[in-house]
Amino acid sequence: MTIKAVIFCKLKVNSMTTVIEKLKAIPQIRKLMSLTGVYDAIAEIETETSEELYNIFSEKIDLIEGIIDTNTHVVMKSWEK
Repeated sequence: MTIKAVIFCKLKVNSMTTVIEKLKAIPQIRKLMSLTGVYDAIAEIETETSEELYNIFSEKIDLIEGIIDTNTHVVMKSWEK
């Protein structure tokens, strides 16, 4: 069963381009968007297991310089129009 999640990211000033490039290099991240408001970017990620999601955070996302904070939400159900 595929696990989908959205990751809201707060970034350091002037780090958007670098952070986006590093996130784009993670194959499980399917979509990236720049935002206005409290968070600067959002990433959609798909993994096969919760352990894989954990490993991507601990081994990749948490190590990206320029990310100040993340807020991750697992998608329970989605609808497409």
